[in-house]
Amino acid sequence: MSDAAGTIGFRIAEDHPACGGHFPGFPVVPGAVLLDEILGRLESALAIDLCACRLSAAKFPAPLAPGSEVSLEYRWAERGAVRFSLASNGRTVASGTLIPR
Repeated sequence: MSDAAGTIGFRIAEDHPACGGHFPGFPVVPGAVLLDEILGRLESALAIDLCACRLSAAKFPAPLAPGSEVSLEYRWAERGAVRFSLASNGRTVASGTLIPR
């Protein structure tokens, strides 16, 4: 295991191909893209094998506009779980928990 907790800042590209047409006049980053970005960054930051984990919970309480800056906070929890939260402009846009299989 590496750090017990951390924060990673990044941006979802404004022209991300998954955002086109999702939704016309009110573009939002699809939840699948958010999860892909989150999981990839957690895998690198924590040096974990995502094949050995499963997503036990995921919530998307607020929409995220393409091109927005986001902050991913994560921490190890009990029994090897990893809790994460993604926020932009003080709003949580995604959160969840990874647990070992």
